[in-house]
Amino acid sequence: MKKIYKIILLSLILILIFTVTAFAQDTIKVYVDNEIVDFDVPPFIEQGRTLIPLRGVFEKLGAKVDWNKNLLEVVIKDENNEIEMILGKNKVMVNGIIKDIDVPTRMINSRTFAPLRFVAENLGHTVRWDQATNSVYITKNKTFPAEKGISVVGTRENLIALLEYNSKLYNYIWMGRNTLAGDVVEAEAPAAQAPRADSGPGTGMDKSDTNVQVEGVQEGDIIKNDGRYIYINTNKGLKIIDSNPKAPKIVTTIPIPENTYISEIFISGKKLIVIGQNSYFYIMDKPASLEAELVDPAIMPPRYYEDRTNVLIYDIQNIEKPLLEREYLFDGNYLSGRVIDDSFYLINNRYLNLGYRYYEKSEIDIPLPYYTDVLKNERNEFGYDEIKYFPNYIDTRYMYIIGIDLADKSSKPDVDVFLGGTDTIYVSKKNLYAAVTDYSYDYTIRQSEEFSPEYVTSTVIYKFELNDGKIGKAVQGQVPGTIINQFSMDEHDNTFRIATTTGDMWRDTSKNNVYILDENLKPLGKLEGLAQGERIYSTRFAGDRVYMVTFRQVDPLFVIDTSNPRAPELKGMLKIPGYSTYLHMVDEDHILGFGYDTEESQWGGTVTGGLKISMFDVSNVNKPKETFTEVIGKSGTYSELLYNHKALMFSLDKGLMAFPISRTAENYKSDFNGAYVYDVSFDSIRLRTTITHKDSELESYGDNIKRIIYIGDYLYTFSENKMQIHSISTKDKVNEFLIK
Repeated sequence: MKKIYKIILLSLILILIFTVTAFAQDTIKVYVDNEIVDFDVPPFIEQGRTLIPLRGVFEKLGAKVDWNKNLLEVVIKDENNEIEMILGKNKVMVNGIIKDIDVPTRMINSRTFAPLRFVAENLGHTVRWDQATNSVYITKNKTFPAEKGISVVGTRENLIALLEYNSKLYNYIWMGRNTLAGDVVEAEAPAAQAPRADSGPGTGMDKSDTNVQVEGVQEGDIIKNDGRYIYINTNKGLKIIDSNPKAPKIVTTIPIPENTYISEIFISGKKLIVIGQNSYFYIMDKPASLEAELVDPAIMPPRYYEDRTNVLIYDIQNIEKPLLEREYLFDGNYLSGRVIDDSFYLINNRYLNLGYRYYEKSEIDIPLPYYTDVLKNERNEFGYDEIKYFPNYIDTRYMYIIGIDLADKSSKPDVDVFLGGTDTIYVSKKNLYAAVTDYSYDYTIRQSEEFSPEYVTSTVIYKFELNDGKIGKAVQGQVPGTIINQFSMDEHDNTFRIATTTGDMWRDTSKNNVYILDENLKPLGKLEGLAQGERIYSTRFAGDRVYMVTFRQVDPLFVIDTSNPRAPELKGMLKIPGYSTYLHMVDEDHILGFGYDTEESQWGGTVTGGLKISMFDVSNVNKPKETFTEVIGKSGTYSELLYNHKALMFSLDKGLMAFPISRTAENYKSDFNGAYVYDVSFDSIRLRTTITHKDSELESYGDNIKRIIYIGDYLYTFSENKMQIHSISTKDKVNEFLIK
């Protein structure tokens, strides 16, 4: 009997020994630089891949790890790399690029497991598997910032994944929380002269042009003129008007395609370019079961529409019979365009309206980008391998960058399509810069399992070479903070300069900055930390100088010297009441500021007053001064000029300045609507006259003046209903012409 007990006891001991041995062999050990990593939950192998619980290993590799419970997404980021992995998805985002993974991130018993080798290697470290000891050995390497070149979407699956990662991030930022960053020749003015003999207009005559940011880079507007003929959009089509002040007349009316609204007009030599927004409506397909019920009354299925940009290019050598040479329909919404010599460039954004819970559908259909050559009836579609994107910036939009050679009417448009979009562009004579706001995971904040990641804002800049209607190579750069408009950017001496606001003004964390980048958009120099607690309201670059207006309670004008691009320097500052939303260069030493007057309220804050014009003398960069100021109207006074520089007519040679305005008196009562016209010299301005198209207070909105131009010795003002002509010398109205 004792012998039997001994045999049983020996057998149990042997079983225990073999069990412990087997368990030891099955346990996966992970070493980082030969130091073992302890886990509270053991790793396991699935389909030949080792999955480990979050944090331990990756934090030893110098990475921050977060489980974003709002998005069901793992975010793993070190100083140079960022990996985003949505739970259960085999497409992951590595430094903004979509990659495939064998085994996706999983959740088991409320713990998240991620694939070890994939993450470690994509962070830049070396991984070795030892089969004999069931061990993973990771060697830490020095990592470097990932190159952020242009990538190609490649496949339909990649396109869906890119959009899904962007969609989740967008919903998290805007629907689940708040962002951290900022929600962001010497003479007196000419006196009135005695009447002169009228000089009739003619092609090549002295005339005003659209106020532009960069000399030689034409911007589109709602009205254009060539010195004799005026081109203007109306609800009956585009009218070409002979500007003869004694006998103005409509020479011809160009019909516009159905469902098209004219956005802008350009003139280039004998070419007229018309940009229209075209909406194509169609009716949703009805279910097959309704086929037999067509005779019965029914509710009309919902209508859908596609936004398209209509580009029409006319030969206007025979002004009475413009010839339509080319017509294109580009998918999406027109953002902006420029004419440089004989080339036309434009940017389009096409929103992808994917709908609610789009990515949970079994069949996902995303339209491919395209454009149509209308006269040839050719549709040109772009495949997945032709759609590009910049890593780390994906948007639920297609961005079309288009170049057209106006001199060669047989040439095709040069079109690049990117998955993304832009809301602000700056164009020099050689390059186009597209700026976008980017949201980056904040690496500096302490992490915990329950914490949802914070994101901060920056501005990503994409630079595209322009050459005779062709779109050349592109490079990408990035700076902290956000911009306000196109005047926040500038190109000078092969450098790119940009002014941004970082932080949040309402949390008193905002700061204002100037960054200078080289021709490849790599950092050269910076000036940071100006006007804490305020934000930028206007910026103007001129030569080696930068002029910046910030505001919260007073209006500081900063003068910044960028002659040394590696070390920009603050030279001078002026603090005055009010703020300027647009700065206009008069000459190298004088600036006009247009904005609002302000005054302190009874609660210690500020309230906005009337429209304010200021003349700044910056000849002494260390001590800028305000030499002239005028306030028009009371609170509620408005001019389109405050937010659209094209509404300003300014000519130092002519000694004239004019802009549209709607003036209010006390208690927001409107007391004038029309245009203010000024005599202007390099260092002073003086009100010359006012012009209105309204004969009484009962006149319609269609009598609001939109633009003012001059041709020869006459001033032309335009509203939707009429055109008036005034003599510049006598100020008298010499004619009125109905447009509508």
